[in-house]
Amino acid sequence: MLVLTLVTMTAACSGSGGGATEQRPPAAGPTPSPAALAEPPVTLAEARKELAGVLGAQEVLSRAMPRQDADVRNMRQQSRDGQEALTTVALNDPTSALPHYTWGSPQVLVPRTQRGPLWFAAIVNRRDEAGDTRTAVLILIKYGEERWSLSSTSLLEPGERAPEIAKDPQGYATALSSEDRTIAISPRLMAPLHATSAEEGGRGFTAGLVAKGPHTTGYADEIAAKRMDYRHDQCMDYDSIFAAGSYPIHALRTVDGGAMVTYSLIRTTTVTTAIEPCATEIRVPAKNRKLAGASSARKQLRTVETQLYVSTVPARDSHRPARVIGYLGGITKLFVS
Repeated sequence: MLVLTLVTMTAACSGSGGGATEQRPPAAGPTPSPAALAEPPVTLAEARKELAGVLGAQEVLSRAMPRQDADVRNMRQQSRDGQEALTTVALNDPTSALPHYTWGSPQVLVPRTQRGPLWFAAIVNRRDEAGDTRTAVLILIKYGEERWSLSSTSLLEPGERAPEIAKDPQGYATALSSEDRTIAISPRLMAPLHATSAEEGGRGFTAGLVAKGPHTTGYADEIAAKRMDYRHDQCMDYDSIFAAGSYPIHALRTVDGGAMVTYSLIRTTTVTTAIEPCATEIRVPAKNRKLAGASSARKQLRTVETQLYVSTVPARDSHRPARVIGYLGGITKLFVS
């Protein structure tokens, strides 16, 4: 992964070779009048209506017990992409109640111009049944003639605040392309750089590009510690790798010239028996046994996590690192052998 990242970063950070025009943050100038602005493909009113419909349906369906086939089908239709992967796992056990949430008043962030599939973001407080409230960054998406669905949810880390999104006079945001070079890390590169930081830690290639934290260098520290523990205490090999997910990447311009970027990572963790008979069997955690279809593995246990992130990326030449500010994820596949 490091070699791939190095090659990609070299290409992204090179000059304007090949006839490409170097991008810079837009210079300050007169604000265009509302009449001169392009008509948005999704209006603010439409976004608010569709968001209310999706969240309202989830509130109702999450209370349905026992769940009928129609309930499961409707829940799945409310989600796509990484969110669908997490929802599908949650629905695998029809006897287990889904977590129930209530939602606050949202701030919708709708790009004025965008290419399909259509999408918009929302920042909203989510309250669980215990009364705990977290701020969520949501992405809703619409593929062709399909209904609007929830593509991604990331919960802001405690103490973090959502960045202020730049808006035009009518309240619409600016979407950035995946190759945008007016920010320190283009949206397309945020996931692979994050993955490298999670594997290599603070001494890796991404030091100074991605800030230290529990979901970056913290993962590298965790992997190193578990690798030692499994080897010395259980005669097993432990490894965990990260890769950029294939789900959509979205970015909105912030008022400081940077961006808020949402993307996904896939984490694959393997535990393998290394020395026999010292290592007897690998126990599958109780909460994952239904997904695995077994309580233990003889040779190897491999888990795959879908992780949904939101990060802030500063403006180009700011000399500040990107910061991971929100996350939601879980195990979506599990293999035993």
